[in-house]
Amino acid sequence: MHRAGAASPGGGGPDPRYGAPMDTCPECGNAALQVRSAGTARIHECGLCGAQFGDRDALAALADRAAAAQRGVPLPIWPLVRGLEALPGLAVRDSQAGGLQPPTLPFVELGGADARVLVQLENLAKSLQLGAGGLRCHWVVEVEYRRHLAFVLKPRHGGGPVAVEHARDALHDLDRLRRNLERDVRLGWWRHAGEGSDR
Repeated sequence: MHRAGAASPGGGGPDPRYGAPMDTCPECGNAALQVRSAGTARIHECGLCGAQFGDRDALAALADRAAAAQRGVPLPIWPLVRGLEALPGLAVRDSQAGGLQPPTLPFVELGGADARVLVQLENLAKSLQLGAGGLRCHWVVEVEYRRHLAFVLKPRHGGGPVAVEHARDALHDLDRLRRNLERDVRLGWWRHAGEGSDR
């Protein structure tokens, strides 16, 4: 394992995977490194093999942006979509992050990929109930018909124009929903749900 300030495998300066500058790529030895800014962090990218090095959080953010763009999913809702897609039996069919101009609400449209869908939807509803105290909006999973049976995760709205405050609160909730989901899927009640049943 390389330590901060240690010489790189390519023979250049310290390895940028640990925040220090470098002259050559530690993966292929190429000297054509480009420096990109990612917020307050700097990322080194090899012009030959495409390897990236630098701050781990900044690299994760870049990877998220690339994955969201490849899938055509708005970046603010991508982490939640990614978590929902990892649930066996569920498929994400559509999503929108909402916005403030004009005020619109986010949603994720889910479909069933196999027979495990009902267990996963029940778990998701339980997760929403358990995490409701930390959310600004009342989130629900509604059954709708959108040319097929769909399960739509969205903040409850009584109809009519969406208030800016409601849209802002819903956008704020997206990260909390993602964190609640990541927490709950690791818990025993989620992992063992449906065991011993015919569902």
